Amino acid sequence: MMIIMMSKRNIMIPKPNSNFISVQCTECGEKRIIFTHTTTDINCKSCGQPLAKKAGAKANILGKVLNILD
Repeated sequence: MMIIMMSKRNIMIPKPNSNFISVQCTECGEKRIIFTHTTTDINCKSCGQPLAKKAGAKANILGKVLNILD
């Protein structure tokens, strides 16, 4: 009987396709952190301009993407 030992370094963990991103409103310039796969429409808190629209899987980002957060 042979026992196979696996090292933890050999187990691959997939990286998720979703991230948090920093988005800036195109109207007033306010920054907000949102999820890329949002299930609701997201509007700017100060002016009400839409920042992201739900689209099934990945949201349609309508604001300016500043950076992707890890």
